[in-house]
Amino acid sequence: MILEISVKNISLIPALTLAPDEGLSILTGETGAGKSILLGALSLLLGERASVDLIRADCDTATVEGLFRLEMQSPVHALLEESGLEPCEDNQLVIKRTLARNGRSKCFINGGYTTLAILERIGEELVDLHGQHQHQSLLQRHQHRDLLDAWAGLETLRKQVADVYGELRASRAAREQLAMDEAERVRQLDLLVYQIEEIEKARIQPGEYEQLQEEKNKLANAERMLANVITALDSLHRKEEGSARESLTQAVNAISDLARFDSQMGSLADDLRSAEVLITDVVDRLADFSEGFEADPAQLETVEERLDVLYKLKKKYGESEEAILGFYESKLVEKESLTHKDEELERLAQEEAALSADLSQKARELSGKRRAAGKELAKALELELKSLGFNQAMFEIQVEPREDTGGWISWDGKHYKCGPHGADDIQFLIAPNPGEEAKPVSKIASGGELSRIMLAIKVIAASAARVPTMIFDEVDAGVGGATAEAVGRKLKELSKHRQVMVITHLPQIARFARSHFLISKYVEQGRTISQVSPLDRDAQVKELARLMAGDQITDTALNHARELIEKS
Repeated sequence: MILEISVKNISLIPALTLAPDEGLSILTGETGAGKSILLGALSLLLGERASVDLIRADCDTATVEGLFRLEMQSPVHALLEESGLEPCEDNQLVIKRTLARNGRSKCFINGGYTTLAILERIGEELVDLHGQHQHQSLLQRHQHRDLLDAWAGLETLRKQVADVYGELRASRAAREQLAMDEAERVRQLDLLVYQIEEIEKARIQPGEYEQLQEEKNKLANAERMLANVITALDSLHRKEEGSARESLTQAVNAISDLARFDSQMGSLADDLRSAEVLITDVVDRLADFSEGFEADPAQLETVEERLDVLYKLKKKYGESEEAILGFYESKLVEKESLTHKDEELERLAQEEAALSADLSQKARELSGKRRAAGKELAKALELELKSLGFNQAMFEIQVEPREDTGGWISWDGKHYKCGPHGADDIQFLIAPNPGEEAKPVSKIASGGELSRIMLAIKVIAASAARVPTMIFDEVDAGVGGATAEAVGRKLKELSKHRQVMVITHLPQIARFARSHFLISKYVEQGRTISQVSPLDRDAQVKELARLMAGDQITDTALNHARELIEKS
């Protein structure tokens, strides 16, 4: 559950701290006071992508920090270990998110830097946030499938279906590519044979191009190199008088004679003898080089021709010798496949048949489990909806595999169209009143009805998912009177088993708060500031009276508000 949320420099909020209750926490306030800003800040802690537009004007950075208490069996502990993050102390988790004006966002968990993807995975285990207009997702049929699969715990089986579907699709594509007309096959074979033979004829060796470039450079500059060798030898050794070697010998003899009279000169003579040995070695190596080195125009031409061959191959088949050889290996495989086309077609056909059978089995299993789960979920929803004002509503979840004579899967003598999510069309149907035919939710439900249906789904899903905190933003949209009170009671009931936070404009819902917070805004030194204030009993009564009567609060409204709270 959330113990504390701290926000700094987010939009209208310079600094704010919220410590919600472990039961039902209600947040109220006038439109535009900053309720959505607060929820947006919380969403950042749960891994939502950030925008620099959220940073308060004239500020370079913004920060959101949250303190959470985990249960011992929370999956977050395993996620922390898997991600290499610090474990929790006393089951308390600290999440911090910083935004910078340069667009950089940083995430920290228990003091350690982490990625947005990891934060999102952990956030999914901490909070279920039902934002404004989320109930509109009931208008999209694919959301019905996702809701049913999530409630029934069918994600693993659905992933297996998606994996096999992907393999089957790849196998069919390979077979269709191979099953080309004979003329095209011959053309491709001719091209492959030409490419393979061209590379084989070149007898490429890795690293050869670089070595040849070096050899070309030497051959092209042979005369200059040889002239430099001769000059060096003349200077060091070959001059009749004044060569470096001769001069060094004279110096050694002179210093050696000095050493007879001054012992310190002996070390100098030794150093010069070392230099004499070094020069002798250099002279010998230069002499060896000059004897075996000569300009060879024919060899230069041979090297340039070889470099030209390699250059053309690199332009056609790869940027390096290794890339060309890799291309060569891949073309050998293609040639083998085309040469033995019939055998490969047979292999692919067998592979496709096996994958089709596997996909049929898994899709059929998924469809059956969806139908069974759909009946259970529909009954559970009917019960929940009765407590939310649909006194005699009939709910139905329709699960129908899509028949298709050209479908990839089949069972019971029928072929079905299948995709990565299975073979089923899934649709939520409702008959709000007795005697009416059940029709798609998207066609007959109003905004208020959709909101209550989604609340019922959330309540049912919560019993299975065990996400510790649920947040509802204006779940009361489109409802009022007794229905609003029913929604409030349902939220109160839900808060007995987990932490619930609700943003509402209705006193019938706010009356059930265990803790009540008022979000308001004011202007200070020309800047608008949003703040959150916890309300005591008297302030809560006054806020409920405002929700009922507006800004002109009367004694009657205050008495009514006090009565509502006492009865709740």
